[in-house]
Amino acid sequence: MSMYMDLSGIQTYTINGFPIVYINQRRGNDNHRFRNNVSHRCQVCEWELDASSSALFCSIECKFRSALGTQLDDLMENSEITENNSEETDEPVKKKRHRRKGSPHRAPFF
Repeated sequence: MSMYMDLSGIQTYTINGFPIVYINQRRGNDNHRFRNNVSHRCQVCEWELDASSSALFCSIECKFRSALGTQLDDLMENSEITENNSEETDEPVKKKRHRRKGSPHRAPFF
């Protein structure tokens, strides 16, 4: 991924020994509580970052939002409109129904 874009300033995490970065913005939920004593936060969404790294952003989306500002929102709205138009013309996908196993067959008692 680093061959195609500049990932400097984005928080990296290690999962199964591989360095990864988040693509989408880290959304805060009810379980994630902000602590006041954290010194490093994402510049866009204020997600807590690792204090030992020099990262400024928590994800690629936050870095783009910082660089592009409101232009990113306009691009995302336009892509959602084209996705909605293409969904209407497509045929609905039929889901396979899973059959139940039924009653278990036991060996007769002798």
